Amino acid sequence: MPRKYFTAVSRRYRQKEHPWYMAPLTYLMNHPVYFSVNRKTVTRAIWIGIFVGFLPIPMQMAVAAILAIIARVNIPVAVLGVWITNPLTMVPLFYLAYRLGAAMLSMPIELWPSEHSLLEMSQGMGGVWKAMLYGGVVLGLSVATVAYISVSIIWQVSTAIRYRERKQRRELRDRKAQSAETNDPASTAKQNPGANPD
Repeated sequence: MPRKYFTAVSRRYRQKEHPWYMAPLTYLMNHPVYFSVNRKTVTRAIWIGIFVGFLPIPMQMAVAAILAIIARVNIPVAVLGVWITNPLTMVPLFYLAYRLGAAMLSMPIELWPSEHSLLEMSQGMGGVWKAMLYGGVVLGLSVATVAYISVSIIWQVSTAIRYRERKQRRELRDRKAQSAETNDPASTAKQNPGANPD
């Protein structure tokens, strides 16, 4: 199941039109290695995508794609992982990251950033942004690692089940073939040429 799903994701991503800021990476992204689907390339790509998704930075998909190229893992899966922070989850997850980062930095919690904090955050130097970054790194590392281990286990279990089912089908096919040969008179006659058919 994991292999089929991630293969479909890779195929759809390869066929779609990419954003303008991904244009410089188009040549590299056409290399087959960045669309290969195996346990190593998929689990590492998931780790990269989820980690980047927790970072309060712009162009997360481009960052995830670049890191996937450097790590030589599946680009579509890395980009998909970024969407752990989507319009529905972004606010609660980033607020959780802010609370965690503020606790790590011993900063007072602002229920709503002041005008001064918003100005600093827009310049990339604010305490709120710093707290979100610290918290995002910790949450990203934690959640990405859990996802990496979980998908790896699911992949191994799925592979073991698939091999077992394939072995069972092969054994059943062999038993049917053997049974057909046993019940075939012509085959029996060939095996026992001296036997009287009457």
